[in-house]
Amino acid sequence: MIFNLTKEDLTDVVNIHKNNLPSLINFYTNDFIEKFYLHHLRKGDDTVLVGYKEGGELCGFVFATLDVEDMFGSFISQNKTYFIKQTLLALIKHPKYLLYIFQSFFAKGFQQGDSKTQLVYIAVDQKRKGSGIGKKLLEGFEQELRKTKDYYELEVEQNNSALQFYTSKNFKIIREINNILEKKYLMGKKLK
Repeated sequence: MIFNLTKEDLTDVVNIHKNNLPSLINFYTNDFIEKFYLHHLRKGDDTVLVGYKEGGELCGFVFATLDVEDMFGSFISQNKTYFIKQTLLALIKHPKYLLYIFQSFFAKGFQQGDSKTQLVYIAVDQKRKGSGIGKKLLEGFEQELRKTKDYYELEVEQNNSALQFYTSKNFKIIREINNILEKKYLMGKKLK
């Protein structure tokens, strides 16, 4: 069943995130990731955080923002000291993170014309992959999003097997994003 996630679900969200998503934020601690999601839950209107449960167990989730330009900005501004400390710890443990920071200064991220509404993360627990939960999550997310938006975008690595899944769900490639460490596609989908 698809439902809106709450603060009580965040420990499970973090575990699924850390174990199933190859994302930059994984260089940080579980506490940092939980604070990031909690911040967005509190923002409310510009965040969609839905999950899928079976037998009371969270099997996957979708996190989206209606303002991708501010996704990290508002979190960092409200948690500056914590963010700096956690970033320094991440750099010590994962020097590769320096490449990501370097990349962010030179990469063209959000561009004029891109949608601010973006599906940021969709993750299904490894034990449940191939069971249709990703499809249910995407459909549940789109049903929720349709209430206020008719279009959204997402980024996917060019070598990610999810690329075929998104193509089969009527996403169109908008443009390539060629970063230092990975090549991605920005994909968009009309909901109406």
